[in-house]
Amino acid sequence: MLGASLHYALATYVASRQIASDVSAKKQQDRAEKIARLTPKYSAPLTEEDQRILGLSLTQLVGECNDGAINPSSILSAHGKKCLAAQESTNCLTDFMFEEGLSKVTTNRPLSGVPVSIKDCFDVEGHDTTLGFSSKANQPVPSSASIVQLLQDAGALIHVKTAVPTGMFSFETKSDLFGETSNPYNPKFAAGASTGGGAALLAYHGSKIEIASDIGGSVRFPPAYCGVYGMKASWGRFPAHGSHAAPGGMESIQTIPSPMAKTLEDLISFWERVVGMKPWEYDHTCVPIPWRPVDFVLTGKKPKWGVIWDDGIMPATPACERGLKSAVESLRKLGHEVIDFQPPSILEVLKTGFQFLSADGGACTTFITSICLMAILSADTIAAPLSPSESLSDPMMEFRRILKMPLFAKRLMASLLRMLSRPAGRNDAFAALSEVLHPMSVAEERALVLKREEQKAAWTKAFKDQGVDFILTIAHPLPPVLRGKSGTATLLSASSAFLFNVLDFTAGVVPVTFVDRWLDALPDNFQETEAYGKLNDAARNMFSCYDAVAMDGLPIAVQVVGRRFEEEKVLEGMKAIETALKETDKAFVQREFY
Repeated sequence: MLGASLHYALATYVASRQIASDVSAKKQQDRAEKIARLTPKYSAPLTEEDQRILGLSLTQLVGECNDGAINPSSILSAHGKKCLAAQESTNCLTDFMFEEGLSKVTTNRPLSGVPVSIKDCFDVEGHDTTLGFSSKANQPVPSSASIVQLLQDAGALIHVKTAVPTGMFSFETKSDLFGETSNPYNPKFAAGASTGGGAALLAYHGSKIEIASDIGGSVRFPPAYCGVYGMKASWGRFPAHGSHAAPGGMESIQTIPSPMAKTLEDLISFWERVVGMKPWEYDHTCVPIPWRPVDFVLTGKKPKWGVIWDDGIMPATPACERGLKSAVESLRKLGHEVIDFQPPSILEVLKTGFQFLSADGGACTTFITSICLMAILSADTIAAPLSPSESLSDPMMEFRRILKMPLFAKRLMASLLRMLSRPAGRNDAFAALSEVLHPMSVAEERALVLKREEQKAAWTKAFKDQGVDFILTIAHPLPPVLRGKSGTATLLSASSAFLFNVLDFTAGVVPVTFVDRWLDALPDNFQETEAYGKLNDAARNMFSCYDAVAMDGLPIAVQVVGRRFEEEKVLEGMKAIETALKETDKAFVQREFY
């Protein structure tokens, strides 16, 4: 009986693996054929007019399009050439909608002719929404997401969909379905995730705006990795219906749709124009908050900043710490008040967040399916759409490995981490996070929701009591990670961003500098230093990914955080950082890619 069951399971696995492989090969072939049909028009060299169009801001582009000075076809010609260049160099695109998008452009609208790319987790009528899963390929959706409908009514040019990792959770954009997206600045490194395809495309100027989403940093890590801009909104400020997440249906921590942009000026202009379209009339998830301008220059009042240098879990590597110091120094030189922020417990918020992520726990798998490597990858919400031959990202696999350990084993592991670590206390935070990853009952989850609300209240009070307008901190403790190393970094290194998802605070990233092999090198004897001795085991693994020489020239960003529904204010805070850098001769200058 056991032998027959094992034989059947193995045969099913082999057959399913072949099907998934065939689907991925066919999907990539279809994409290649679409690209071939776009040439030679879009593979021709950039003209002077193309270069001029690419140099226009979003506001200028809309103005010239509405005035008839340029037509949408010329806009598509310029950006389409950059799309093909970006795809060839970084493998960032999943679908091409050039002519279809062009046919839906209308003029005399707030976003007339603006090229907007769509992350492959948003529905576009007649196209797949894959989330990187082969099981979702070749299943065109019947209707478009609310934001897509709004953009079409606003006159935007929706021309491509961008790559995501399988299941969305990672620092690398990689899937069996579409392959791997590389960083424009150095192909050996990742473009970030889960919106890595969109960030790479923006760096190439293949799009003005990327429609992205964020549950733990996906509107912040990719821009930070690729030297562009992004801001995670609070839930309810940006249209969400018709966007998809893995896991879906989780309300305790929402996946937040939000835009990314090539420039901060474009990001601000786009936000204002989208809100001006009254998104609450398109999407039931949106709250009816009109655009509320904030201008610190006109008021004559400089904002006050509170800095979080270290979250106590995953400290910044030298390059990221230097980027934060550079921003702080520039702000102070311009007369801004900058203090060290005294936060409520960061660890407690992260424990809450990781418990929400693991609340469904996954179903128990049988001995036979475990042997066959099958149902163990499809037993929980995130992995449910996986074909047997597909794998999740390395960070997600590590997360699930801990999750599937029996609770007593996790508690034993945590106890041993606490008892055996030297110096004492070194692994206390790591142990505390590891032992909370377990299934929860409905009653337990409801109790945790109440705890989360108390944490939100405490952090909001801390803002008020310390009189700060913004929190300033790192975007991620590492520069762009070497491809294949995100599993070593682990999802725990997302703590500096995930913290603000749990709190539902608004958070944006601003590129500030580049890794410097000399300024940012670790000491030769780093593993013998007191600083290394104090690192928890997860942080030691993360630091093993850090190599200032190999990372030389990669972008570094900082994170600007405001309270809930302070999108306009955070954008102005991001502008204040950019202005301070420029006026202190530290301006971040994006590379041009061809």
